[in-house]
Amino acid sequence: MSDRSAPGSGARSAPAMLSSVPWIVVLLGVGLLTTLLLFSLLSFRDREHPAAPAPAPPMYLPKMPSVTLSATPAPGTPLVAVDATPSPTASATPSERATTRRPSASPSTRAPAPAGSGRLTANYQATSTDRDSFQAQLSVRNGTGGAEGWEVELLFAGNVKSIQASSGSGVSVRTQGSGWFVLRSTDPLGAGETAVISMTFGRNGGGDEPGQCTVNGTACSIG
Repeated sequence: MSDRSAPGSGARSAPAMLSSVPWIVVLLGVGLLTTLLLFSLLSFRDREHPAAPAPAPPMYLPKMPSVTLSATPAPGTPLVAVDATPSPTASATPSERATTRRPSASPSTRAPAPAGSGRLTANYQATSTDRDSFQAQLSVRNGTGGAEGWEVELLFAGNVKSIQASSGSGVSVRTQGSGWFVLRSTDPLGAGETAVISMTFGRNGGGDEPGQCTVNGTACSIG
């Protein structure tokens, strides 16, 4: 009886093994699907958060140059009092530098014209002096046969800083630089007439006579 039962038990174990095979396949399939699902989720998250782009290089705007505007009075502007001290912020244009070139302080080679010679003549004479200023008188005589305008240039050392001309003398005053003053008649001087201008100069130091004095380009007498 034992010999008959052994084959029967072996025959029943084979179907049991075959019936467990589908579950193994199902478990393998579930594991494969889970792996694919996780891979898909990770790929979707990578696409959802792209890497930030690199920052753009900085941009620099060009700096605009600063422009300083300075108002310069027109040449020949009448002045009663002139201070020849240069301003630290004033800047001369090329045209002004060309027209305000300081002449040489050496005496002029042209001799003063004598009175009654048919020309304009001028005489400069210091009248009084103190430590910080001095007074002088300028006489301009018209020796021509008709009315004439005149212009006198006085060139002092750089220590002479300012000038004041007497009011009512018919003269305008302007400065061309340190110690360089130009006096001009506002009305023509009649034939045979003489214009006398009283002047007060401010200075630092000594000296009361100009190194050069001209009237309409001709040397005038000093003293």
